[in-house]
Amino acid sequence: MIRRSDWLEKMWSTIEQHQSKPFAWGDNDCCLFSAKVVDAMCDSTFAEKLKEKYHDQDSAIKYIVEEGGIEAAVSNYLGKSKTGRAQRGDVVMFDGSLGDTLGICVGNTIAAVSESGVIYMPRSVTICYWTI
Repeated sequence: MIRRSDWLEKMWSTIEQHQSKPFAWGDNDCCLFSAKVVDAMCDSTFAEKLKEKYHDQDSAIKYIVEEGGIEAAVSNYLGKSKTGRAQRGDVVMFDGSLGDTLGICVGNTIAAVSESGVIYMPRSVTICYWTI
């Protein structure tokens, strides 16, 4: 996957667009939020592909279970996950309030969607990540 030359600007712009947009299954959940950021950075279509897989909480949970969990589902799109230190722009999995949660590494923190919009978690909570 190749990042655009202006990927950093696109990453921040997409995160800012979601700043006050609350979590919503099938619209602004952790997978779609992360996919939208990656799509902006790389001109990919992951969010569009995910919207074909699920549209609400029930269909999202069914999809995740069928894939063998979030890590397996993301790995189908982004390749094998890694452990260690994620870099800016990488997709990160961490243990959130609903279990395994995705976000985007933005430096020493992870941007992730929550009930009130984007929150920032310390990068140290990373379970695994995918290089973008």
